Amino acid sequence: MKKLIFGSLALLALAACSTPPQKKVVVMASGKFTVSQTGDAIQFEPGTQHNEEVITLKGDKITLNDGTGSRDLTVTEPGVYLLNLKKDTLIGSLQSFGDASTRESRITQVELMNRMDSLQQLMVGTNVTPERKNHFLAPGDLKKISAEDNAIVVGPYRGIPASLSPDKDGKVPEVYKFITNKDARATLDRLTNMLKQ
Repeated sequence: MKKLIFGSLALLALAACSTPPQKKVVVMASGKFTVSQTGDAIQFEPGTQHNEEVITLKGDKITLNDGTGSRDLTVTEPGVYLLNLKKDTLIGSLQSFGDASTRESRITQVELMNRMDSLQQLMVGTNVTPERKNHFLAPGDLKKISAEDNAIVVGPYRGIPASLSPDKDGKVPEVYKFITNKDARATLDRLTNMLKQ
């Protein structure tokens, strides 16, 4: 009987320590925004300065007020979401973190052209699928990026982490890098000029 009681107490202690899956919303904005203390409302003032914040939701929605009105954004499932409050489209994808032996030190011109073609398609929202783990968010869009609530979303003006540490469960988080269409166009122009030389 004592073993049963102690075993039950151990299971209850483990259950109490584990964190239930969370709903996180990464907000990327051109302008200032404030998040309510309860985390379920955003007051947004459009501008030119880039700002980012991660909100952990307790409920199923966020109310966004941009001064011209308000709208509710629904977030019903756990995971990481991205809310684009920038003036430009955001595009991004899952980044590969292979070991040093699988990383490319050089790529061929054909591979470079294939990557440029993929980037051009992503900029107009084609070939965007859950299987490819790539994303296209027009201004005002809210989209689920990953079902994993420890996923990392890296914005346009931040670098990708050099290394990642596993979480308490031993899983390395997914990393998604996002840039604006304007930055993608500049990258394509630079690569096109390099190929002409």
